[in-house]
Amino acid sequence: SAGADDLDAKDFILTGMIALAIAQGGLFGMMDLVEMRRKGLLKRLRMTPARMGLFGLADMTVRVLFSVVQIVLLSLIGVYGFGATLHIDVLSLVVVFFAGILSFTAIGYFFSSFCKTMEAYMAVANIASFFMMFTTGIFFPVETMPEWLRPISAVLPLTYFVDGLRGAMVYASGIATGAFWLGIGVLALWGAATFALGSWIFRSRSIAAAR
Repeated sequence: SAGADDLDAKDFILTGMIALAIAQGGLFGMMDLVEMRRKGLLKRLRMTPARMGLFGLADMTVRVLFSVVQIVLLSLIGVYGFGATLHIDVLSLVVVFFAGILSFTAIGYFFSSFCKTMEAYMAVANIASFFMMFTTGIFFPVETMPEWLRPISAVLPLTYFVDGLRGAMVYASGIATGAFWLGIGVLALWGAATFALGSWIFRSRSIAAAR
């Protein structure tokens, strides 16, 4: 560790909770899109002079600002309320933060592409969130998991997001490590794949509805 000898379990759990909060913001953040599509609001919005790109950018901006508030508040509570110790590397924190929020928002977008109701969306997002919560090192190290479970953890995006946040907020390891960029690559792959698949499903449904 590039941090100090005062690192303990509080730091581990604090950064895990921050990663989980940001991930859940992305996973559950697209439920409004399901309701807008069900009520036909998206179709009406496309008929207005408003640009869909700006609409999406505004939504993402709000999501980023909300996540920044989450990091600040949870960090303050952890440090001043529970005595956690943070050794923050700002550059690596910014990189992993944006990679994580974009990746999990894309996963939420993918969920919204095939869920027809908000209830279905919430069920899918809850299952994904609950599964990753206990298989990606949020509350305890991946190394303590059963051998058969570790390969599953190794392909989940939250594993790399929480590792990246811990590297940036606890270990101050910086961006000049192969493990850091491997995690960023996995997050980018998840984000790109789920966004592309979600967009394809949305387009397929639009074409089918127009026939």
